[in-house]
Amino acid sequence: MSARPGDATTKVLKDIEEVLRYYKPVRCYVNGSEVSCSDLARELISRGIVDRDLTICNERKDVCLNVGVNSRLDILELSGVEVYFLVDVADQVSPGDLIAYVVTNKGEVRSIKSEFKGSVLLLHEDPTSRPLKYFIVFTSEGVRVSGGR
Repeated sequence: MSARPGDATTKVLKDIEEVLRYYKPVRCYVNGSEVSCSDLARELISRGIVDRDLTICNERKDVCLNVGVNSRLDILELSGVEVYFLVDVADQVSPGDLIAYVVTNKGEVRSIKSEFKGSVLLLHEDPTSRPLKYFIVFTSEGVRVSGGR
């Protein structure tokens, strides 16, 4: 039995579509207007509280988080030569969940477990610091919305 001519093409296109799903962006909205997620992350990290209505959409997972004014944030700062996140924006975490590995300048690998219960709101890297600093912004007050914005 031989394959039909379009079968291989269809399979390749399906495989490419699946791979491209991992490159979809996270989009951030403040009061309904799209903003830079990096700028928003820096602002939230410095304030520690939400002062406007936010919607953070992870298009890779096809889910958004709506976060209201005065929602409390928890921020975890990590630093090292490299950080490998095991969580993504909009993931649910509980205390004790493994969320990242950090490679130190001595070559040690450290496991980082969550101290928080809630959702990952944003992941942020500060490229100006040495060693590099990474931040995970958590919220326990966000509302998950399936299917995007």
